[in-house]
Amino acid sequence: MVETVVGRRRFPDGAEVLSESLIGKRGATVTETEAKQMTAFKYEPPASQDRPKKTVPIVKTDLLRVGVQVVRKDGGETNMHAHPSLDSTWMVLAGQARFYGYGDVVIAEPAKHEGVNIPRGVPYWFEAISDEPLEILHITAADPNATNERVNYAERTAARQKNRPSGRIASEAERHAATE
Repeated sequence: MVETVVGRRRFPDGAEVLSESLIGKRGATVTETEAKQMTAFKYEPPASQDRPKKTVPIVKTDLLRVGVQVVRKDGGETNMHAHPSLDSTWMVLAGQARFYGYGDVVIAEPAKHEGVNIPRGVPYWFEAISDEPLEILHITAADPNATNERVNYAERTAARQKNRPSGRIASEAERHAATE
């Protein structure tokens, strides 16, 4: 059931705004006239896992994105890539992952409630390594002064080739920087 709440908010400076929000709907958004408001959310795993990887978006703002990726062990892995404008934090909710850095060096094997932080521009890839599907929380913060793009350091995996093309190939300078 979706409940719409409309109310008047008064701020310390005397400003008053009329606001409206939706409560109880998955992915609910808040609309308002002049003030920002907090929103509540709830993550629910997908009812079916018909693809090797499925992303459940939770929050999206101009700077922040939060979602959960559900990854099967058979083909949900990613290729070596980087996001020059995004800092990323990953935390395992269920299952276990293996994260690799440049050169396929194992960086971490986080299990439930463990994670990895990846600064913007750092190449990585990960895969699910447990028999149960990997549910991994992904939080990103965007640099508003940089172009949001994906830079591929390796070919996309066969499972991911079926999806829309994504990103560009890393330059020699980017490859060199990744080894330093």
